[in-house]
Amino acid sequence: MSGRQRKVVIIGTGGIGRRHIRGYLATGRAALTVVEPHAARRAAVVEEFAPAGAAARLEDVDLAAHDLAVICTPGHLHLPMIHACAEARLPFLVEKPLAVTLEGVDEAIAAVERAGILARVGFIRRIAPEVQALRRQIADGRIGALKLVYVNASQNFPLYRPDYRETYYSRPEMGGGAILDAASHSFDLLISLLGEPVTVSAMYDRMVLEGSETEDTCLISIRFASGAMANLTINQFQRRNVACSEFIGTGGNLQLDHATLSFADDDSGHWSQSRDFMEGMVPMQAHQARFTIQADTMLDALDGRPDPLATLPEARTNLALALAAKRSWQERRFIDLAGREAAA
Repeated sequence: MSGRQRKVVIIGTGGIGRRHIRGYLATGRAALTVVEPHAARRAAVVEEFAPAGAAARLEDVDLAAHDLAVICTPGHLHLPMIHACAEARLPFLVEKPLAVTLEGVDEAIAAVERAGILARVGFIRRIAPEVQALRRQIADGRIGALKLVYVNASQNFPLYRPDYRETYYSRPEMGGGAILDAASHSFDLLISLLGEPVTVSAMYDRMVLEGSETEDTCLISIRFASGAMANLTINQFQRRNVACSEFIGTGGNLQLDHATLSFADDDSGHWSQSRDFMEGMVPMQAHQARFTIQADTMLDALDGRPDPLATLPEARTNLALALAAKRSWQERRFIDLAGREAAA
């Protein structure tokens, strides 16, 4: 790793912004400037983290004097921030979702391409050690050809975000809800392993969480161009925290249960091998640890090293899939993603 201190501007200091602040500070490789329009929140961040600089508006920061931006604003504000980074030729990582509609997304991607800058999207599980191991084993053919994936990603969301009613999560136009927010992580994993999605069907509803205008539950089925299929279940009110995905191939199965990766290739009903990649950590500790890994990965990428982080075109596919899933239930039909125009 390079010993150079990078100047990093964190744009937005809500819950996700604070996780990025902790992650970049933990690397010991970054001097931070924070941008936060909310005065009390900005003061609290300055008191807790003592960044090198703090500003109320992005316009008050000399972006060209920085090495990297991390965009942590709600999803409906991402595209203007991306254009600002492209204009300043400032590399950036933008949080998911890339946007909340497809309007203007292609223009933003084109602006970044013209600027020739590094741009990645913060699907945090991309860099998790257990996910990296899963990818390697599938790529190496350990379970044969991957044909089917079952995902259950469910938890008592208010336990982790008791303020959810006051955040972006409760507002569909800001990118909240079980599909645009929570399911996007699973979409990213599925797209990176199975390729281009071509058909999606879904049901969703707000079943329990009061004070929110977004869905807290979704059931989504996806078919990919390769012929592989996936089924995704999410609810955000159950008491037990579940993050379990099973990957079914022609020669065996892999299961990712939180950070534990297991393998089987017989019908005994038991996993023959298992490894917990975050042994001794509770889920939220493991989650925060990944932000440090992601920060190190992004700083390495600035030095020209290869990285596994999501690109803007991959995040566009993710967004199109999420929007198509919503349309599927609204219109009570399967949605064909061919040509992507169906999700617009």
